[in-house]
Amino acid sequence: MYAYTVVYNVCTKHQSAKNGVTCAQELYRRLKEMIENHLRESVTDKVIHKTGDALLQEVHKEWKTHGLIVKWARFMFRYLDDYYTKSPQIDNLSTMMLKGFERAVFQRIKTSLRNVILTNIESERDGNTIDREVLRSAIWLFIDMGMETTEVYNQDFEKEFIKQSREYYQREAQQWQMEPGGQYTYLKKVEQKNMEEARRADSYLAPTTKGTLLKAIEQELLVTHMDKCLEDADAGTEALLNNERNDELGRMYRLFKNNGPGLERMADIVRKVIEREGKQINSKFSSGGTGETGEAASTTYIKSCLTLHDKYSQLFSTYLENNEQFLKARKTAYEVFVNPQQGDAWVLKQKTKGGKEGMDVITTSELLSTFIDGIMKKEMESEEALDNILDKCVTLFTYIHDKDLFQQFYMKQMSRRLMHNKNQHLLDQERTQISKLKMKMGSAYTSKLEGMLADQGVADNQNKHFKEYLADFEVKLPIDFTPLVLTTGFWPAFKHDTLAPPTGMNNCLSWFEKFYEKTTQSRKLTWIHSLGHASVVRKFPKGPREMSVTTYQACILVLFNETGSVVAKQAQETLKLPFEEIKRTFHSLAYGKFPVIKRADGNKALKQVKEGDEFIINDDFHANQRKFKIPAVVKQEREQIVDTNQEQRLHVIEACIVRIMKSRRVLSHSDLIAETIQQLSNLFSPEVRVIKKRIEDLIQRQYLERDEADRKQYRYLA
Repeated sequence: MYAYTVVYNVCTKHQSAKNGVTCAQELYRRLKEMIENHLRESVTDKVIHKTGDALLQEVHKEWKTHGLIVKWARFMFRYLDDYYTKSPQIDNLSTMMLKGFERAVFQRIKTSLRNVILTNIESERDGNTIDREVLRSAIWLFIDMGMETTEVYNQDFEKEFIKQSREYYQREAQQWQMEPGGQYTYLKKVEQKNMEEARRADSYLAPTTKGTLLKAIEQELLVTHMDKCLEDADAGTEALLNNERNDELGRMYRLFKNNGPGLERMADIVRKVIEREGKQINSKFSSGGTGETGEAASTTYIKSCLTLHDKYSQLFSTYLENNEQFLKARKTAYEVFVNPQQGDAWVLKQKTKGGKEGMDVITTSELLSTFIDGIMKKEMESEEALDNILDKCVTLFTYIHDKDLFQQFYMKQMSRRLMHNKNQHLLDQERTQISKLKMKMGSAYTSKLEGMLADQGVADNQNKHFKEYLADFEVKLPIDFTPLVLTTGFWPAFKHDTLAPPTGMNNCLSWFEKFYEKTTQSRKLTWIHSLGHASVVRKFPKGPREMSVTTYQACILVLFNETGSVVAKQAQETLKLPFEEIKRTFHSLAYGKFPVIKRADGNKALKQVKEGDEFIINDDFHANQRKFKIPAVVKQEREQIVDTNQEQRLHVIEACIVRIMKSRRVLSHSDLIAETIQQLSNLFSPEVRVIKKRIEDLIQRQYLERDEADRKQYRYLA
């Protein structure tokens, strides 16, 4: 306190020294002169002749001592610092003494000091132990000499340090590449050195140096050797994937994740590997490969696609941080192999059904829809297991381009599920799946599917009211009759028939038509008998059996109640069905898995049905099950669904073109093509030639016209 009082008294004297210099000015000048003399006479002479580690130790000691001098000087001359040095032209005491150290000491030793620091750092990199505290003190001297800037540090130390680091790791990289172990060992050393350099930077370098240092090391160790690291036959990205060396792959990702070109190259290799594995799955399916349990090839194909997806999902989440580059690579790969074109070597093919020779091209849309159909029909272990498999199916669905074709197959299969299985559990499953599709595609995509479920819900109340209606008239129907009313706009288009049902069945239909006319207005019922099914009981000599059959099969079986035998032609005339339908129905009953009828002539070798063929009940029939389903000979609908979808696409393309032109009014040919493709890409991939034909057709129908001045421009006609 005494020193502070003396300084205060000197600074507050109003007496001026000669030449107009105040006491405060004189005191400041003398303090500065004393500090400079001390540095020049006591410090510089001690350090200037030192070399190597002795220089580091001496600088560390003198800089630490100088820090104490600054601290006490600021304390004793605080009044001088608080009032006299407030002028911008006058340095405060700390700055004044730092500049004194910089002029007297630092400028004379900075080159030697930097060289000693770099030698120590290289020694530490080689595995030797150094005094980090002394080294940090020397390095931070460069920072402090910048007077609150890093200019001195950057120019006098960091620039040379980065250069030396590059040269050091250039030598190290060449040596590591020649060591045994190849790229496995190389990348391990690179990762180890990266961690060491990061810790070194945190320990005694300026915070701004860490990023620059690691970037320089990355350039020398990774970028320069990128081709060898990523494409090495034994330890490159592809080799690691093929050999499932996931830990090494994770190390490679950690090293390259901050290097844009390197990460892109790595992701592209991953894409090619996934694409190759996917094409192998396609080839196995086309060659007729089945699962280990003998499951259908289509089921095995979808399971293989999902398993491959799970494999890389696990890999990405565990080792690659679900990096967007790899997720995009997987998406691109899947879009290639699940959407093969006609001429691709990996196109999906299956044997032509119906006994014909050849191979039919099939789409993933159909296979996925069929797979989901099988999942819905069977009991799963738990709701969680079902939800999990459906989530995976929806993920695979997002990679499919022909989402409209999937929609058509799914609607057809879902309609059959709803009509043949009405339990609440199935309805809940259907709602779950529809909600998943809705989240991906929007409400417009699932509106018809939701309408089908709504019809199912209405049917329960409707049948309840129908029974009440019959009770009011004291009518008891000859058979247990449960109709299902389908809204035309929601359900798939079904072929109408001309069936003339037997008397008992026709009576049921008549009563329901009366009820429906009374309870609804302006609605017309059209019976689709081909969708119905029935349970028929027959007392065979070997015991009664309950058969689940189609409406057509039931009608033919009922004919045997009236007579012991039925001729195919007579059945056609009675039921008013096309003979092709009669043939298929007799074939399923006589030559199928459960032959409940047989030819009257006893000819077991002949498997065809002609108009004059006569059939009788097969009293020798026996089945172990008391209840069983007689499969119908189903006409292949696949080609019909594909053809119908192609026709619908034409209307969708036209509607899209009109919608675009209505909003834009005038648009060039190329822009119209591009915008049409862009708007429809979420549903399917329209061909340019088809779009052109639709534009020409719309011009002929006067929806559009060509601009007279520029024939490449189209105008919308209101």
